[in-house]
Amino acid sequence: MSWPEAQVEITSSLVESLLREQRPGLVDLGITEVAFGFDNSIWRIGEELVARLPRRDVAATLLRHELRWLPVIAPRLTLPTPVALFEGGPSASYPWPWSVSRWMPGDPGDQLDAGQRRGSARPLGEFLRSLHRPAPAEAPANHFRGIPLDNVAESFARRLGELDGLVDARRVLALWYEAVLAHPWGGPRTWLHGDLHPANLIFDGGRLSGVIDFGDVCGGDPASDIAGGFLSLPFDALEDFLDAYGPLDAETLTRSLGWALHFGLMFLSLGLSGHEAYGPVGALAIDNALAFAEASP
Repeated sequence: MSWPEAQVEITSSLVESLLREQRPGLVDLGITEVAFGFDNSIWRIGEELVARLPRRDVAATLLRHELRWLPVIAPRLTLPTPVALFEGGPSASYPWPWSVSRWMPGDPGDQLDAGQRRGSARPLGEFLRSLHRPAPAEAPANHFRGIPLDNVAESFARRLGELDGLVDARRVLALWYEAVLAHPWGGPRTWLHGDLHPANLIFDGGRLSGVIDFGDVCGGDPASDIAGGFLSLPFDALEDFLDAYGPLDAETLTRSLGWALHFGLMFLSLGLSGHEAYGPVGALAIDNALAFAEASP
């Protein structure tokens, strides 16, 4: 698995032209590139604002979902989120929507080691419980999150083969089959973040202070979000995370272990493709899932 190529080159000149056309009062604040993510290019505007511009067409669809639904969900959430202050539109030089929101001070969690994220266990569990409420019928569907695990079995098997020798395939497969065979989600489609991992958690002074990137927001099985705890936390903090989340049936927990394995392989692959901070996240997720399953009665 590799980082996708941008379909549009996003430069400071492009960002400046969009602001000048659609939000001219922000141009003189200064524009600084922060990062290019899997889906979006991120730019600071002055000290307090940040612009997100999709790098490819599929990411534009995800941003539209976030712009539509995050304002609906955010008021009940227990952690700050980047609700847009301004929704930009296409221009002659840029084909998609884009957004400006408040900058969240701090560091992405993938820049910290797992031990430094230990204190986020309870806040993260409480955040997910506040998010996981029934979603309306018109909530977005996602073909990669919140779905039955066997829908991603082909990509799981391919990545496991590519990582031969880097993971304990026998133990991983045994737990994977157990998760796939677990009883499917029988409750209502719940709201999901859809992409919960350390790089989308913001830490300020060592404290979990916000959750970003709701492009994969959707309705579905909460197990794929719960797996985010296994990607983010050291093993000895998982009990606090699950306790803070609250009642969770054994079948959903088992499916979440399967999702942790699936995401773990994805992150290991991304780490090998040059995004080094992602490799330890993938290894942690796999180790956590295996250790948790083996420690369970």
